[in-house]
Amino acid sequence: MLELKQINKYYNQGTVNEMCLFEDFSLTIRDRQFVSVVGSNGSGKTSMLNIICGSIPLDSGRIIIGGKDITSMPEYKRQRRIGRVYQNPSMGTCPSMTIAENIAFGLKIKNKPKSYIDDKIKYALKLVNLSGFEKRDVISLSGGQQQRIAIARAIVNEPRVLLLDEPLGALDLKLRQDMQYELIRLKNELGITFIYV
Repeated sequence: MLELKQINKYYNQGTVNEMCLFEDFSLTIRDRQFVSVVGSNGSGKTSMLNIICGSIPLDSGRIIIGGKDITSMPEYKRQRRIGRVYQNPSMGTCPSMTIAENIAFGLKIKNKPKSYIDDKIKYALKLVNLSGFEKRDVISLSGGQQQRIAIARAIVNEPRVLLLDEPLGALDLKLRQDMQYELIRLKNELGITFIYV
């Protein structure tokens, strides 16, 4: 499903402050796999996700999703194949919008019909156990509920790969444990590949 082939990324290349982030790094992730990426702060976990989704360009190497080389594909086009959930739920939602508007955001950009969007909103809210929350605003929700909306917003676009960048880090222990089970359930229901930092 996802292959990183001999990727190289340097910062300040050719200077005394040159730093190697990745050197000839390769990784193969199978379809529908749940992969956890573990490492200390500054080890490149989030940078790897940024490279996959295209917000950090590679110096060399290739990124392949579903057999298609997306290395030179712009970030906005990669978003059709890749969903992303951030550590801070507000990065995956817009507080000025209702929950339905948040979830529908990407679909409206794609000019999907209203009936299609409405069906997708209901489906996504059901998946994250928040049916009936369409008209509420994001800031009225708990941290765990906000994170669920960020997940719904990511999955509604039917990505092949979902990147999760410490999405539960800001939650308390009990809620974090509950959400871990929810993520596994979602992965099994959706049948997509999860990469979880």
